[in-house]
Amino acid sequence: MDIKSLLEHRHINIFVFIWSFIFGILVSSFVYIAPLFSLLMLVISVAIFISQRLYLGKVEGEIMILVLLILAFSLGALRYAIKDFHMEEMPVFTGIVVSEPEVREKNIRFVFKSDNGEKVLVSTNLYSDIKYGDEIKIDGKLEKPGIIETSDAGRPFDYGAYLSKDDIYYTMSFAQVNVISRDNGSAVKAGLLKIKGSFVNKMKSVLVEPESSLLAGLLVSGKQALPASVIDEFKRAGVVHIVVLSGYNIMIVAEFFKRILSFLSLRIASSVSIFGIILFVLMTGASATVVRAAIMALIAVSGKMFGRGYSVHRALLVAGFLMLVENPKILIFDPSFQLSMLATLAMIYVSPIVETYIVKWSVLRGLGEAWEMKQILSATISTQIFVLPFLLYSMGNVSVVSLISNILILVFIPYTMLVGFIATILTYASSIFALPFTYVSHLLLSWILSVAHLFGNLSWASINVSSSPIWVMLALYVFYVWFLTFLYKKENSTLPF
Repeated sequence: MDIKSLLEHRHINIFVFIWSFIFGILVSSFVYIAPLFSLLMLVISVAIFISQRLYLGKVEGEIMILVLLILAFSLGALRYAIKDFHMEEMPVFTGIVVSEPEVREKNIRFVFKSDNGEKVLVSTNLYSDIKYGDEIKIDGKLEKPGIIETSDAGRPFDYGAYLSKDDIYYTMSFAQVNVISRDNGSAVKAGLLKIKGSFVNKMKSVLVEPESSLLAGLLVSGKQALPASVIDEFKRAGVVHIVVLSGYNIMIVAEFFKRILSFLSLRIASSVSIFGIILFVLMTGASATVVRAAIMALIAVSGKMFGRGYSVHRALLVAGFLMLVENPKILIFDPSFQLSMLATLAMIYVSPIVETYIVKWSVLRGLGEAWEMKQILSATISTQIFVLPFLLYSMGNVSVVSLISNILILVFIPYTMLVGFIATILTYASSIFALPFTYVSHLLLSWILSVAHLFGNLSWASINVSSSPIWVMLALYVFYVWFLTFLYKKENSTLPF
């Protein structure tokens, strides 16, 4: 067997292992698989492998595939069982604040880790002076989250399962909180949150609301920085994703380090970029979308540093695999992870074919060439189409105006982020120096808010679809795969595997 065939054989084995591992998690999310059964299957797969090696001196390709299928499936099921294992123990009422407190419209919400290790999702009044790392005493009624009968999608929502992915099994509303001591958390995370808080405060000192909150949401805080009324307009206009920290923010961070460290050697610049990306992830709360994008970016930067090629679809598979190894419950119980993966798949597989039709169709070609926005058009159209079945199933509504509102907004997002970032940094030196950038930033942010307000307040902006069944979503994605394969064959191209 030559080197090329050997490498291809190894790639197939890796793909079989990863997909079998994911399938083990998928099945375990719905059907209880006893850990002893998983261990038994694990032993059987190892026994098959060893017996083949001892008696035949090698493992045939078909047998190797079978071994990997059983081994990876068992490991996936076992990993899920370990994550799902929880000894029932009532939390005590003293402990540490282990998350950044989230200031909402009517309360402050944070994760409390009690002295016996149990986590509680706590909400308290807006005037509580709570910070990450505080040792506190809480007083209130503990509740176990369960099924919410009326969700936005018109079907029961398993809130308990959703919180369990973060090892949270209790909630407490309207809690009375007393601070015992400060600075009991991670010094690194506390320092990063202080930098983030200072950054957001500088934005608020030079920009009025809601422009300052929108800029904070675009750069470091996500959608929790925005008022509920603005978030509702963004949802109806179909542009709420712009204030969900994602791959675009990671790309900005990586590009920033690349440019300012261009005078250094590749290894040093790449190492600093990797460090900066990790710090950004920690500072912003390590949401699923950010972690996925960060892993893909780290693979790309590391590959370049060591002179290796970069395959975006393989990077996505590795990113998803590593995230599931760390937390298998996000596969089914974290909509942000699912939406992020679907949107990225759309960018990889759907966007190229949409871009070819934009070039062919005269109306879209003229628009793309006039505004130099061919990539924005293709990315917007492909992601909107590809995530639609999932949105109908999980959210129960779809924005009718999302395509046009995204086109009007997305072209300005990179400039808004860049100018807003520069304005905020210059504010540390002098508000006068920052004034020109602040003015431009205000105009750009106002445009985004105006478009969202205009389209979000149309009576027909979104359509509610109550209780779209899961089989409809699955059928649509099967059709998507078939149709996408057909289009690639029609264009005499190959799917970018």
